[in-house]
Amino acid sequence: MPIRSMTGFGLAEGETPSGTYRVEIRGVNNRFLEMQIRQPRFAANLEQKIKKEITSVVSRGSVTVLISCDREDEDTKLTYDKSSVENYVRIFREVKDVYELAGEVSLSDLLQFSDFIKTESVEHNDEELWKHLRPVLLKSIASFQQTREAEAAYMVKDLKKILDEIAQIVEKVETRAPQRIPEYADALNNRIDKMLSTSVEPQRIAAEVAIMADRIDISEECTRMRAHIKKFSEDFELNEPVGKRMGFLLQEMNREANTIGSKSNDTEISHYSVSLKENIEKIREQIQNIE
Repeated sequence: MPIRSMTGFGLAEGETPSGTYRVEIRGVNNRFLEMQIRQPRFAANLEQKIKKEITSVVSRGSVTVLISCDREDEDTKLTYDKSSVENYVRIFREVKDVYELAGEVSLSDLLQFSDFIKTESVEHNDEELWKHLRPVLLKSIASFQQTREAEAAYMVKDLKKILDEIAQIVEKVETRAPQRIPEYADALNNRIDKMLSTSVEPQRIAAEVAIMADRIDISEECTRMRAHIKKFSEDFELNEPVGKRMGFLLQEMNREANTIGSKSNDTEISHYSVSLKENIEKIREQIQNIE
């Protein structure tokens, strides 16, 4: 199952012995799975079966299923009242015998009295109705899934571009980060020279620089950020819903971006940190609609 958007639309129609069904499915994003089903009254007992079919392919989102049929509650067929026909024939024969009339009772005689022809309701049990409705429902679900997959495919293209941008920014951070230490050492020496008339032992300066280097080290954050990017890319290929996991992964990426900014002690890296968070926010907006 490829990645799917929570937004989609499916429509199918089908003629069956119990009527012509039209099934329309609409989906929008939601943190959880919410479902609304509207079906004809005669199919009210099929709601759980309908839900089961939907939940077998949808794990998140707000889904509305609209089912209509070209009939009301019952089908009808033309038939005749057997008892009335028998009574007509009996009366005709009695009249013939009593009055010694010639001829036999014929269909043309009966057709003079059309009140024995009537309509009769045809009721279908739940099993029959489900047999009629289910294929139409499945076609609508298939259409719904196709639109969700198509939209997700466009989203994945954009997400991959944004992830590439994040990876490039991380690379810039990693290139800039080592340059801060000698710059900090030079700045520290200059400050000391201005403040003190006597020189400071190089060992003390080296110790201070080592402490600062450890304090502003962001190599682990960059490594974790790359790992998150890799995991994010791998999730695009999974045959399962990944939207929630992507959301949690983004939280971790945002945490690393914040830490890089707070530990940077460098204007250029601070700007890179802001760019990282901007791109992470772009991804967050996109994945709100991924199942």
